[in-house]
Amino acid sequence: MEPYSMKNPYPATVQGVRPVTKPGSAKETIHIDYNLGDSGLTYVTGDALGVFPCNDPVLVDALIDALGLDAAESVPMPDGTTAPLREALINAYDITSLKKGNLTKWNAVANSEKLTAILADKDALKDYCWGRDLLDVAQDADTTAKFENAAAFVAILGKLTPRLYSIASSPDAVPGQVSLCVGAVRYTAQERQRGGVCSTYMADRLKAGDKVKVFVHSNKNFRLPEDGNTPIIMVGPGTGIAPFRAFWQQRMADNAPGANWLFFGNPYKATDGCYEDEIAPLVESGKLRLSVAWSRDQAHKIYVQNLMEEASAEIWQWLENGAAVYMCGDANRMAKDVEKALLSIISTHGNRTEEEAAEYLKDMKAAKRYQKDVY
Repeated sequence: MEPYSMKNPYPATVQGVRPVTKPGSAKETIHIDYNLGDSGLTYVTGDALGVFPCNDPVLVDALIDALGLDAAESVPMPDGTTAPLREALINAYDITSLKKGNLTKWNAVANSEKLTAILADKDALKDYCWGRDLLDVAQDADTTAKFENAAAFVAILGKLTPRLYSIASSPDAVPGQVSLCVGAVRYTAQERQRGGVCSTYMADRLKAGDKVKVFVHSNKNFRLPEDGNTPIIMVGPGTGIAPFRAFWQQRMADNAPGANWLFFGNPYKATDGCYEDEIAPLVESGKLRLSVAWSRDQAHKIYVQNLMEEASAEIWQWLENGAAVYMCGDANRMAKDVEKALLSIISTHGNRTEEEAAEYLKDMKAAKRYQKDVY
């Protein structure tokens, strides 16, 4: 039998979905467990899980209605089979991403002056595509299109693609299952409530017993040290905590003697804690050191990099003792700020110039003592 992969995903059974953050959190986060059954799928701590989402049926129905198409009409599927239009749009086609390619194909039918002008202007196209989906285009009298039939419509669409999530479990701690820690993306644009395709699929519509197509994505550049004696520093605010839950589970399963230090951050202590029930006993037993930045609990904002700066002398001692540093989360701001803090620590306490500090960090990367999983 062909092994399971992105091209041949495994229909994993949902074991359960539960909230991680508390009600009222602006950083709504869920935990979801998948049963890998007899799939033969294996993963290593640090890997990611690919999840094939489904579109929101409410959005699909509104789009079909706006286009005046027949939900039951048979259309081609990307895999060569056929299905009713509604089923195809829920399970197989991308209806939320606007790009030059699909808008150009749309406009070949719509012949819209508005879209023609937007497509001719790179900046205008970028602005137009942000926060809009095909329903917006269909509902605008200046851009709507009259497709000959349902098949003609799906012909302009791309495939619904999988999303990758850092695995939040260790295979040795929970054999046969894989866990994710996911932030539900929700926002308002063009006066309409919207959500991330995959995150809201998992947060709002999945329940125990449902089947979801998944595959394992290897991440060889995000691995625990081979030597369990090596101390580790983990920096993961928000859902960046996901792979570090897997890390501490693995270190406990291995009885690794190396020290573990987690830097976590979120807006409010009252609503935004993650895995506190698991972390507390580890901290109490001395198996995990925890530094938490509640960014909005005081007048001035505090982030993980600020806590690192406060503990700079001790972090430097850990580095000199061979500690490995791991970072997971937002690539645009957090990762840059954390790296800047690290360089400052190395420069200040290591008595090095900026160039020498950069070289020190470069050597850490080469020795796999500095690894990032950012997005």
